[in-house]
Amino acid sequence: MLMRICSACGRQVRVGESCPCLKERQKSYDRDNRNKKAASLYHSRPWQLLQLAVKSRAQYIDEYVMYYEKRMTAGRIAHHIIPVDERPDLALNPQNLVYVSDKTHKLIHDAYKRGGKEKAAMQARLARIRMKKPADG
Repeated sequence: MLMRICSACGRQVRVGESCPCLKERQKSYDRDNRNKKAASLYHSRPWQLLQLAVKSRAQYIDEYVMYYEKRMTAGRIAHHIIPVDERPDLALNPQNLVYVSDKTHKLIHDAYKRGGKEKAAMQARLARIRMKKPADG
């Protein structure tokens, strides 16, 4: 069996399986870092059902990569185009969600952190996916 090293804890884990420390890291993040209102949203039944619907709509493929790079990559995260802390009323709106991979999610949040025009441009790109308008290259 092929093994890999967990980048977080250094434990050996079978390839294709997640490390047991992942669940603990998620709990720790929820407890110490995540906004409590957001945590209650992400653990709610309506969110879980919506997340499944978003995954299904995207056919479990990273929508950003498929739309802009025309290739298939497995997605993992339902991402809010307009963050919940900015527009809580859109938290459960499927048109405010895109399904992306971890790599794309980091790319998106890096643009959001830079703010201003970069954040606005990224949000426009993500909204374009939902509107099914032609890619801007």
